Amino acid sequence: MIPFEWLDTFAQMVTLKLNSDIVSVRLILSVLFGYPIALAYSLLSVRWSIPQRQIYLLLCGMFLFGWNFGFDIIHMIIGIFVTMFVNYVSCGTKLSVVFAFCFNMAYLLSGSYIYNRGTYDINWTTPYCILCLRLIGLTWDLYDGCKPAAEISKLQKRSALTTFPGVLETLSFCFVPTAFISGPQFPMCHYQAFIDGSLRPYAILRNRTFLKRFIFNPKVQRTVIRFTMGIAGILILSRMLSRFPAEFMLTEEFQQEGACVLLGLGCTGLVHIRHLAQDGDNGFTGGKHHDPSEVRTKSALDRRDSAVAWNEQSVAQLIASNTYDPTRVEVREADHTACANISLGNLLLATNTDHLVSGFNINTNKWVLEYVYKRLRFLGNKKLSQVFTLLFLALWHGLYSGYFVNFATEFLVIAVEKDLLCIVKRSVYSDFLYKTKIGFVLTSVFGKFHVLFLLASPLVAFYLLQFHLWFPVLKSVYFVGFIYLLWPLMRPLVKSAFPPKNSHLKSTPSAQFQLNGMPTVDITEGIKKE
Repeated sequence: MIPFEWLDTFAQMVTLKLNSDIVSVRLILSVLFGYPIALAYSLLSVRWSIPQRQIYLLLCGMFLFGWNFGFDIIHMIIGIFVTMFVNYVSCGTKLSVVFAFCFNMAYLLSGSYIYNRGTYDINWTTPYCILCLRLIGLTWDLYDGCKPAAEISKLQKRSALTTFPGVLETLSFCFVPTAFISGPQFPMCHYQAFIDGSLRPYAILRNRTFLKRFIFNPKVQRTVIRFTMGIAGILILSRMLSRFPAEFMLTEEFQQEGACVLLGLGCTGLVHIRHLAQDGDNGFTGGKHHDPSEVRTKSALDRRDSAVAWNEQSVAQLIASNTYDPTRVEVREADHTACANISLGNLLLATNTDHLVSGFNINTNKWVLEYVYKRLRFLGNKKLSQVFTLLFLALWHGLYSGYFVNFATEFLVIAVEKDLLCIVKRSVYSDFLYKTKIGFVLTSVFGKFHVLFLLASPLVAFYLLQFHLWFPVLKSVYFVGFIYLLWPLMRPLVKSAFPPKNSHLKSTPSAQFQLNGMPTVDITEGIKKE
């Protein structure tokens, strides 16, 4: 098709500039094409009906999918229609939820096993990863909508669906052009509010001048900032990867002097592995994977509540009491962070795993927390729920051993870090370390080196994936990243170096138990992806 040929010509030009591969460039460009698509939608959707808006998003999404993956769109159609058929037949039953989990995970893992070659190949399984979670979440929302309101939580009420979505609505929900390739995740209720316009009430859109609409507009300003930072990140990363190729870790030279090199990469944040495509005995070539930075952190109801300070009932009460003055009503614009997947401040300035989790993959962490971890309460054991949640995350990524090593290492690091911080913050030095400028500098510097060090080993396993690739690399550095396994031996020494406050121990008997026992690891800090 001619449009695809034009796009491929442009993609080849970008490929030469970035020194990457065309498949990765197509993916990046497809994400960036979301900007003109969103601009056209913003300008024209006011005149369209809801079905017309859904058709526009569906056609744009299917066009981008066809450019990237061609007729493999059939896999997406199969997943959508099979899942929704089972929901239609057995909506509101546990069978529908179990089927959604098993079918979509099995379809995804089967595709990954058949089509992927032990590397980060970009094919139809890439968007199906997003679709898998979206369909599972949709099934849960339909299940919650059929339960009595007293049996579901406040958060579940916000996303629960009381009516079955139509075919067009479901297809457009699954093929939103700015979200179907690599995120974000959002529930159907959020999408419905976006389509019908209730995410940004009409009160804040009318009577605006050109400057307020296109210049002094929080949505436009945030879009420009995120776009600029994203482009800058792509250019900087491509430049750094050309100078410091991760394939160097697979060479004999690195594995002879690997310890210093790996620590150096960790301290500079350059442990980022390219796609590795094996070609006979000729070595490896590759590109890189990018996730968009636009993902959801709040529900539709959160945004509507923050955007408008009143509802019909409250206005009626004000009118009845003769205190309502429409000229004094303040209508606040939404902050437009509902789809933010990355908090650059928390991520770049992170000094512990709390900051990392709150700054990276916010969307996936939130989805797993709501639709997996909290649904495992019937197990009656938090740690068991954490194990199954992390196992689900590892399987969702794929079947390679590197994924399981990554999540196991992160879980270990978080447990050790939590215990260490518990000891330090309850010690006699806590006031100095956390309430003085010198202490702040010391904890920040040591914390930053700790974060960069802990990321190196799990990311090596995460990106190299296969045992015969990541094991020699970690072996060459004497498995230094697994030093946290020695924490039970080091813990008594740390406790003696940081004695607890006697007054605190006397006033709170439970504190002695917390100091002598391993604290429970919070699941929101153990589900960081990628």
